[in-house]
Amino acid sequence: MKEILKFLIEAGKLKKIPRTGFVWLGIKNPETIAGHIFRVAFMNWILAVSAKTKLNTKRIIQISLSHDLCEVYAGDITPYWGLLPEDKEERQKILKRWIRLSKKEKEERNKKKFNKEKTALEKLIKILPSAVAREIMKSWLEYERMQTKEGRFVKQGDKIETLLQALEYWGAKPNTPVMGWWEEIENLVDDPSLVTFLDEVEKRFYRQTRISHLEFRRLTPGKKERERMDKELEFILQIGKLKKMPRTGWVLRGIKDPETIAESSFITAIAAWVLCPRGKLILEKVLKMSLVLEICELYGGDMTPYQGILSRDREKNKQIIKRWPRFSKKEKEKRFLADYRLEKKGLEELTINLPKTLRREIIDLWDEAKTRRTPEGRFVNQTYLLTAYLQALQYFEKNKNFPIIAWYEQMREFIYEPELLELMKEMEKKFLPAGISA
Repeated sequence: MKEILKFLIEAGKLKKIPRTGFVWLGIKNPETIAGHIFRVAFMNWILAVSAKTKLNTKRIIQISLSHDLCEVYAGDITPYWGLLPEDKEERQKILKRWIRLSKKEKEERNKKKFNKEKTALEKLIKILPSAVAREIMKSWLEYERMQTKEGRFVKQGDKIETLLQALEYWGAKPNTPVMGWWEEIENLVDDPSLVTFLDEVEKRFYRQTRISHLEFRRLTPGKKERERMDKELEFILQIGKLKKMPRTGWVLRGIKDPETIAESSFITAIAAWVLCPRGKLILEKVLKMSLVLEICELYGGDMTPYQGILSRDREKNKQIIKRWPRFSKKEKEKRFLADYRLEKKGLEELTINLPKTLRREIIDLWDEAKTRRTPEGRFVNQTYLLTAYLQALQYFEKNKNFPIIAWYEQMREFIYEPELLELMKEMEKKFLPAGISA
């Protein structure tokens, strides 16, 4: 467990690494790599379900989650790596268009990038159990080499998600860097379903106006397919807001630049993948639950155990959040039910326009994890709490005034899976001073 803890700490660094391209282009507080991975995984799952080609959704999610893990050590290497001038204005001009290189130069640069990232990923996963390490490496190689239909789909979906983020930053205004992403996508995307999805993206942001010089291999899908994709696009845009939505618990405790809900969901999914006991639990359900568990907070709010007991007196609140709140069994049940209803209502509102089967699957997965009524639900719920505890311990390491005792008490009430208890002990051994107790 000591090695798994080290892996999670290292992978968690992606929650603080901004995406290079957006930094170069002057975006203030751009999305992190972890936030990007979260939406790539969710988006590719949603689009894979209705793709014209039959796809393995578990593999789609695994490939999506693994595709940028190497950037913990390799950094976020963009296509402009090593080609930009020092002059800021000249750099901005180049970044507005897709980089054009000879075939030979492309091959050489891609080979260097591949080798650097593969070495970085090997360094990251070498401490994991061999079976899990092989899964992650296999997933990453499928993405990089695009030798499977799932690998090709995720590679194309990754680029589309970045285009969406660029459009969310700059909109459809002329003379912006967005055109560079359109040009890159024109050279890459050929999956029929993703081509149709791009048509809907274009319609949404450009108000029916075609980008004249882009020539996609356009199809003529039926009206129902276009309506479905437009609704899926709306859902994908909505969950993208979780990249900027800070977790309420960290805000209450005065954390500057706190972890977002998207970043939290990313590390929960990674931890669940690594810790999932094979043969006992269904891994695909575990991964999907990890992605789904917190999305209700977009509309339902990020509820904390202190809901309804905090006042406007900041000093008094500081004392309250130092300890885990104690309630009677009856009061706990009442508060859980109120929280459950509010979050479920938010989830139903968020998913209302998704296809019925997909919507039902998302709501059922969330319900299993929230109520802990299945083995997978209990495991994911505890994994989520444990990754939050890990983040709390890291905040405590930086600031010994952070109220860690509340988290210490909470974990003893909710964590009981043997593997997770073992990891929790390793976490406390690393971060807590000897002799700490409730």
